[in-house]
Parts: sequence; C-alpha cells; structure tokens
Amino acid sequence: MATGSIPLLIAAATPPDGTTNNAAPSTQRVKTSASAPTPYFLQAAFDATTKEQLTWSWRMPANYASGLTVKVTYKMASATTGGVVIEARVAAISPGDATDADAKAFGSANTSSTSTVPGTAGHEAEISLAVANNDSLAPGDHVVFYLARDPGAGGDTAAGDMEIVAVSLDYTTT
Repeated sequence: MATGSIPLLIAAATPPDGTTNNAAPSTQRVKTSASAPTPYFLQAAFDATTKEQLTWSWRMPANYASGLTVKVTYKMASATTGGVVIEARVAAISPGDATDADAKAFGSANTSSTSTVPGTAGHEAEISLAVANNDSLAPGDHVVFYLARDPGAGGDTAAGDMEIVAVSLDYTTT
C-alpha cells in the first residue's frame, strides 16, 4: 500500500451562499514583493470571529483503500501569537445509494487540535487532521469536502485572518 494525494485548489473551491451559518472566506490573489517575473498565488482568508467555510467536490479515486488526512498550509495576516483550529466534514454518496444528492448532509465534524501560529506574520505552517468521521467514504463516491476555521473552539485564539494557501487530502491506496 502507498499514499495517494488529492490537491484541493483554492481556485476550485465552492464558496457558500452567505446565508446564516454559511459564510465564505474572502479569496485573494496575492502578488509577492519579488521582482519580475513576480509569483502570484490564491489564498482564502478565514476570519477570527466568524466561522467561514469552503467546499470542494470530486469523484473518489478507484485506488482509495482507507484513511483520510487533510493537510492545510496557512499563514497569518497579522497574528504572531495564539493558535488556530480547523474543522473538516465529508458528505459521500456512492453510486446506487438510496440518497437524494440534493438533500445530502455532511457527516459529523472532525476538529483539529490547536496549531500554534508562526512567530512571524506571513510565515507558513501546516495543520494535519485525520478525518475519522468520513461518512463511510468508498472508491468511486461523489465526495463533497468541507473546510472551516473554527473560531468558536477554545484553542482558536489568534487574532486576524488565517490565510490558507494550500490544501490536500492524503489517503491509503489499494
């Protein structure tokens, strides 16, 4: 068995509609301060007081065997102390399920431990969260993956935006 990885691009994320409890982070195109040719990248800025979320959807690869770990690379807009907490959820629908895809709900929340933010704003760090509650995920499933910063968690004490620059999901292959 090996490890498979699914990159979840910020540009491919689906923001929520903005109704109650469905707030979206701002998506920003960032230009570095380097001289030309200047690197650009996208980031999602998650607020310190409002729970904001993004979702991605895809078909689970046929070589999926077990496990699911989300890896989030982030930096802080201004905070140099405190911690951040993320929450992940999965909605998985297998072909042939007696489930109305238009009524499908997410499975139970998976919440990370507190990640201490870097001591310098703009420096990157990584949070790794095992997604144990994965809604009975199976190869070939239509998957909707939810990611949020959890500012209501006791360990999420960092002020300002958590700027997520990269997300991936790792799993064990067959």
